[in-house]
Amino acid sequence: MIAYLTRVHFADRVLEDALPEELSRLGLRHPLILTDIGNGESDGLDRLQDALAVTPEEPALLRVAASGDGTADLSRARALCAETGCDGIIGFGGMRALDLARLLADAQRPAITIPTQTQTIGLGPLSSHVVPAPGCRAVLPAAVLCDATLTLGADPDSTATAGMDALIHCLESFLGTAFNPPADGIALEGLRRCALHLEDAVRDGADITARRELLAVALNGGLAAEKGFGGIEAAAHGLETLSGARHGALHGALLGGMLSFNAPAVSDRFAVIRTALGLPARSDLAEELAALARRIGLPTRLSDIGIGADLLPAAARRAAADPANRTNPRLATARDYERIMRAAL
Repeated sequence: MIAYLTRVHFADRVLEDALPEELSRLGLRHPLILTDIGNGESDGLDRLQDALAVTPEEPALLRVAASGDGTADLSRARALCAETGCDGIIGFGGMRALDLARLLADAQRPAITIPTQTQTIGLGPLSSHVVPAPGCRAVLPAAVLCDATLTLGADPDSTATAGMDALIHCLESFLGTAFNPPADGIALEGLRRCALHLEDAVRDGADITARRELLAVALNGGLAAEKGFGGIEAAAHGLETLSGARHGALHGALLGGMLSFNAPAVSDRFAVIRTALGLPARSDLAEELAALARRIGLPTRLSDIGIGADLLPAAARRAAADPANRTNPRLATARDYERIMRAAL
């Protein structure tokens, strides 16, 4: 078990052992399950419910919507908690379910996050697809269960976007200007693992070694996110909110312009990143990362997925106001973001 920031259980098929342990430790008898897993993806949920058989009462379950800002889901979840008297929250699934679980939880009703994708484990900033109400803050999960067997069989597109997003989390955390040597080391290790295993995971969703390594990258990105993210995430958030693009799909198009913008402040760190990624010493970091995006099937131009110039002014304003912009190595204005986005069309 890893005990940095919170308790993290990381092992294949750890769900069945670790969940009863954490329920007992936290004194949870009647948790609420929040999931974004569809009705046709029942195997993981079946395993979860089997592991929950130790609870005295049958847990309540709420399937959250695939779109929207999460406000309706949080209202439904709060009402269900009040109706059933739930004493804890289990976020099970992808980014949306884990984010909503962290927003619903509090000191009296702790959260356990269980990722089924290799994008996030429920640590770090919230995604752009969940908007907390004023005064509502995401809590740190009381425990995180990382079981790579829950991520098997993901389709190539989902794996590619999740893997690129986890890579960018590590990259931007390392480039952040806050002084945090442990987070820097964790971020670099995440980059190293991603470079070695992302393409294999996209190629074969049943490759358990590659899936395990990508889940480790997501863990590293979540732990390193104590430093915050940066302009690639901020720009992606702004565009995704208006276009509906999947989170992670735009990173390959945005990273070149953002790395160039940040270079005056952090180019001395690029050599360390090249080493972590196994790249030649004199290689162009942005070009190499864009090439990786192309190899795993991600767009390297915004227009490739139908984003037009009409969206850019509003998206740029959102990016400039995004919390990730505050931890970017250089503070970017809305005008800076619009210029970077136009160059990526």
